[in-house]
Amino acid sequence: MKQGRRITIREILAAQGTVAKMRLLEGEAGLDRYIDHARIQKPSLAFAGFTKNLSDYRLQVIGQTELQYLATRTETEQQQAVDAVFALRLAGVVVTRNLMPPDIIREAARRTETPLIISEFPSSTFMTNMMLFLSDRLAPVVYQHGVYMDIFGLGVLVTGASGIGKSEIGLELISRGHRLIADDMVEFSRKSPGVVVGRSPEALRYHMEIRGLGILNIRDLYGAAAITDAKRLSLVVEMVPWDQLAPEDRVLGEESETELLDVSIPRVPVPIRSGRSLAVLVEVATRNQLLKQRGIHSGEAFVQSLQKRIDQGK
Repeated sequence: MKQGRRITIREILAAQGTVAKMRLLEGEAGLDRYIDHARIQKPSLAFAGFTKNLSDYRLQVIGQTELQYLATRTETEQQQAVDAVFALRLAGVVVTRNLMPPDIIREAARRTETPLIISEFPSSTFMTNMMLFLSDRLAPVVYQHGVYMDIFGLGVLVTGASGIGKSEIGLELISRGHRLIADDMVEFSRKSPGVVVGRSPEALRYHMEIRGLGILNIRDLYGAAAITDAKRLSLVVEMVPWDQLAPEDRVLGEESETELLDVSIPRVPVPIRSGRSLAVLVEVATRNQLLKQRGIHSGEAFVQSLQKRIDQGK
């Protein structure tokens, strides 16, 4: 299930107040207003009277240029411009360079209960740092059932029907020196175009459920080297019953992809059959993916070689 994300001004101040050198000046009653987009706006055109595209769900930044422009207007024009902007009930306004905003802005913030914040950083520095923070916190998120492992440096998601043995495969991979990221429920977020990062929900972190053994704390059992917090998703390995795999796929394998947060991720089906070492097969699938990332496609090379021999009459 894909979930939209938001963050309140209170949470931003708690997480970035010291780092971004911010302090609240007015509007404490509005600290629970939220933003849902990492893009930051500057209300330059809004102070000139064009407020159409000003979003009340984005952080607004007022810098030296905006304050200097306001100072060139008459008192009546200033009042009209500031009132029009703050009437939108903005989520929050930040004044940069440690500049003290004029009384007309402070009064409008108090009247509309809009958080008015001062930062010591210049606008460019503040906006760059804050957008990086917000991009991470507001990244699209989806939750996926499976076991998520760090195998040979790649993030590998093992999926399959409930009870098929995913956690047992993960436990064997841990015993073979690989690292657990998440078991049962994995939280994936898109950090940038083409990049999906997976981690465990906090309540489940470092734990696995093994039927017959109960809930195991992998960090306590195997040490800190057996766990890691997050990894970019590079491969999905799907456990499927043997009889559900087409005959040609058993020999040549299936080149396919799955969509997660609008990003295409390589997918490999692994048929389950008694006597097969599934952990070894997951390792091999991961090694093969590493080769593909380097431009080496073993299956394609085999088919090309076979076709060449057929063409030569051998």
